[in-house]
Amino acid sequence: MTTELREALARVGVVLPSLHPDPVSYAHRYLPPLVELGCCTMGVARRLTAALAESPRASGEPSPPRQDTVAERLSIATAYVNARSRGERA
Repeated sequence: MTTELREALARVGVVLPSLHPDPVSYAHRYLPPLVELGCCTMGVARRLTAALAESPRASGEPSPPRQDTVAERLSIATAYVNARSRGERA
């Protein structure tokens, strides 16, 4: 999910450098997994706000939440751990 979010944000000129899945939440049995968005500059926050305001859904009804699978969670967590072990930011 973080890859899709990162790509969607990039298409509207927003880059969140610390965007990554939270590996601790993936291990939790009852709470949904979290995505760490991290900090950003005021300029990035303004671009994000503008992009959301221009969205076709900004005035419409929100889409239903997407249900992810255990396999998807495992894949994301594995990618995160592998990237971190190589010294990369996932």
